[in-house]
Amino acid sequence: MASDFPPSAIRIWMHKLKKGVGQPATVLERSLLNFMSAEAASSSVKNATERGILLPRAGGGKTKRLVLTFCQKVSRLPSSSSDPYCFECHLPGVLKKCISCDRSFHETCQRQDPEKPNYSVPSDKGQPYRFPVNEPDNQPLNNTQNLETPRTPTPLLDHNSNINQTSLDTTDFLKHENIEWDDDVFFVSEQKGVRQRKLARIKDELQSSLDSDEGSDLERCTHCRLLALAALHNPPQLDKQELCCLLKYSWDKHYSWISMDVTKYMAKHWNERDKALVKRILFKTKMLGLGDIERNIKAEKYTYLTEFLVDLLDLQHNIAVFFGPKSVEYNATKWLLRDVTHDIREIRRCPDCYRYSNEGSLSDLWFAKPCLQRHELVFAKQAGSPPWPAKVMSVSKRQPIKYDVRFFGGTHSRALISERDITPIESDIQSHIKPRNSRALSAALRELQCHLMLSHYSASLFGFHADPTVAENLIKVAVSHCSESTETSASVKRGRPSTPATPGAAKKRRFNNTTSDTPSPVPIRGIADSVAYDNLTAEILQAHENLLKCRRELSDTQRKLEAVKRKQWCYHCLEEAVFNCCFTASYCSVECQRRDKRRHQATCKVAH
Repeated sequence: MASDFPPSAIRIWMHKLKKGVGQPATVLERSLLNFMSAEAASSSVKNATERGILLPRAGGGKTKRLVLTFCQKVSRLPSSSSDPYCFECHLPGVLKKCISCDRSFHETCQRQDPEKPNYSVPSDKGQPYRFPVNEPDNQPLNNTQNLETPRTPTPLLDHNSNINQTSLDTTDFLKHENIEWDDDVFFVSEQKGVRQRKLARIKDELQSSLDSDEGSDLERCTHCRLLALAALHNPPQLDKQELCCLLKYSWDKHYSWISMDVTKYMAKHWNERDKALVKRILFKTKMLGLGDIERNIKAEKYTYLTEFLVDLLDLQHNIAVFFGPKSVEYNATKWLLRDVTHDIREIRRCPDCYRYSNEGSLSDLWFAKPCLQRHELVFAKQAGSPPWPAKVMSVSKRQPIKYDVRFFGGTHSRALISERDITPIESDIQSHIKPRNSRALSAALRELQCHLMLSHYSASLFGFHADPTVAENLIKVAVSHCSESTETSASVKRGRPSTPATPGAAKKRRFNNTTSDTPSPVPIRGIADSVAYDNLTAEILQAHENLLKCRRELSDTQRKLEAVKRKQWCYHCLEEAVFNCCFTASYCSVECQRRDKRRHQATCKVAH
């Protein structure tokens, strides 16, 4: 049944009518004037009376005038077979019921893409980081409209990053989460023809799947459409325990956007009868609060990232219905969804990178740990900076192709780099270690070397269920070798006379190795570095095996020590005792007890 009064009117009226109190219709109309016109307020009271939500009864006093009160019997309140408010705009009207659940929506409000909201994503100077994953569904991709008033967008991509703003093109700096971006890395060394054939196949398959499912998909609400793709959009190697750990990192950072939810508000202001009345009128589905979501994370009830996301959408819908779609409380849910959705995208892209950056590792070189998912290593060139080592997070499909990279060293910032400024990393990293390098670049190259060494180990040694002390020890060993190698290389190069032709020759050699089909001869220095690198790797492996062996021996020794402590020993010959003479002495035989009698008799507690 359609209703003509806004849902927030129920909350406003309950403050006037709680505990069965009655009020004249004019008082109820005046309470709505701050939110609507006088005509709309009068229509709302009339509609609620016709539906049986408000009932007339005789008031007290001498006048005995009629007053309105809430229906006090929950079973007599009108009920609908579906949610009476749109899941998208949270308003009443002519609604279409979802074919899979009790939620409803206006056909004009239905999202074409369930992962994009139908409102402008909030962003202002206090929160300058824009989250392109939450771009409005009803606006073009290059939309930069903010929630309240348009502002000049700040060209930053990641709220955990410090991207160099001056090096990005402000007209196309955002990494849009759509068909133009792919989480499967296209390697720099891959030929363009092969890449274009891959793109064509991906687009054809996606288009055919969209065409076949488009009709039936729009018959379902956003909640059900997202859950249908939950397994597909979840990282395959992510189990429930690790997933909930990652969700806790995100939730602890962002839940403070919301200071008041529906359950907390009801518990603060109303008794159980009034809460039951409001729940019956407003909410058809389960009413979630902040505490419910936090308990679900703690109890590890989420199997997929999308299940957590749809719970947040239900929380947003409940708050919008209860407080109104123009309220401050609902506005806060947009900020929460913006931040959490960004984190969900980062988890989908690489769960290990997200966990390493949030778990507070004892080592500062968390970025050097290898991930289960491959990241191509490249040198990315930005204006005003030398080529910098970086990991490729994802690649755009549109022209011109751009790489979303995260740099080694420092704060591990993010940037979008054009394909022409990306170079695959050569095996000879030592050629990039030069005396004139800045301290920041030297630290980044050292972290890259550490990452290459650690990549020879199984990623499971650094995984969620791995022993953190083992990972830290491996990092310490790798760092010590990287530091020694860097110092040795720098000292050798300082002894050489500088020649102007050396940089050009090195650049020419790199160009030949990258573009020519005929392999160029390997320099003698490269062979020596390769042998040294293999020797260092073997030393690290041997050190790791020795560490495990020592731990096993220590554990065996501790068990033996505990067993020895539980035994009793002969007071005379120090062999293992068989019986006690008294509380202060034990013996292995009667002979030892006889020989020790003269000495022990003075302190013996047993009368002989």
